[in-house]
Amino acid sequence: MITRRSAERGTASIELIAIVPMVMFVVVVVFQVLASAYTVQAAAQAARDGARAYSLGRSPEAAVQASLPGAVRLVEVTRVGPHHGVRVTVQAPAYLVVGDRTVTREVIMP
Repeated sequence: MITRRSAERGTASIELIAIVPMVMFVVVVVFQVLASAYTVQAAAQAARDGARAYSLGRSPEAAVQASLPGAVRLVEVTRVGPHHGVRVTVQAPAYLVVGDRTVTREVIMP
């Protein structure tokens, strides 16, 4: 005679095995979204710093490089127009290989 308790034996282990990959995937997606948001903020700040340096007669490339955190990779710095503008293109760190991770921000100092 099989009791109900012995028939359900091991189901918790099987459920755990099924849930762990889903939880891990959600955690990785959350990290990627946070990294992307952080990269957007870092690119905007680097563009402001570069434009400020350009308006003061300094190198915007050096200012942008100094402003970026280590995890964010600088792709390109472009001087824009006659009014001390700087366009910064960076690449976000990758936890998932999904989509384009490049971010471009442009700032023109008055």
